[in-house]
Amino acid sequence: MGKKNTERNARLDQLRREQKRKERRRALLIYGTAGGVALVLLVGIIIYAISDNNAKGKTRQVGYVASGSSAATAAGCTGTVNDASQGSTHVTTTVDYKASPPSSGSHNPDPLPDGISFYNPRSKIPVERAVHNLEHGFIVGWYDPSLPADQVAKLKSLAADAGPRFIGVPWTRGNFAQGKHFVLTAWDRTQRCTTVSADVIKDFVAKHANPDPAGATWDSPTAPESGAQGGTLDVSADGPLAAAASGSATPAPGSGTMTVAPSNPTPAP
Repeated sequence: MGKKNTERNARLDQLRREQKRKERRRALLIYGTAGGVALVLLVGIIIYAISDNNAKGKTRQVGYVASGSSAATAAGCTGTVNDASQGSTHVTTTVDYKASPPSSGSHNPDPLPDGISFYNPRSKIPVERAVHNLEHGFIVGWYDPSLPADQVAKLKSLAADAGPRFIGVPWTRGNFAQGKHFVLTAWDRTQRCTTVSADVIKDFVAKHANPDPAGATWDSPTAPESGAQGGTLDVSADGPLAAAASGSATPAPGSGTMTVAPSNPTPAP
């Protein structure tokens, strides 16, 4: 009996050892699989973070073009381009801008005022003053002399509902290139269109009006004085508009628009 008990106990011990080995292998398999999954997830997160940062970096680079929407395509618009900064010096002289129209650059110290959403074709509003509004986070919708009258009327109507940071301004220095007669600009952002579109204006304003001032650290900065107010309503002969407008300006009551009526001011001595 003693020998049989010894053999039986030896077999039981062997079975127990084999069972423990199986349990260890199973545990290693479970933990190894879980660890592998966790590692794959970690690597995936790292790759996503790197890709996301690279993508964001790309969208902030000068020359990047953001794809236009279907509404933009229908209106004959290009994508929105990140423009190179042209500076922000205050001047009281006429500026020969490199781009037509500019999205940054030297500008008049006095921006256009708040509360006027549209300027008529003959208003002779100085470009330099509107560029200052861009620096403050405004959106300027420029229209050239070849934009059809019905499109100008449409822009005037849309400007009234585009929000307090949108201004429609005539471009009086010739026609825009490539048949684009309506151009939206934010500070260092440009989208060129053939026709006026409510959806395009709304989308551009939503994306680029009053941007985060942190954008000023990007390669293509966005409105370093974002959120600042407009300027004065002074359009007298010796006021901010004197260099470009030989007349007096009177806002139409309740219209949110301004027309400069021709006159013959006495030249300053």
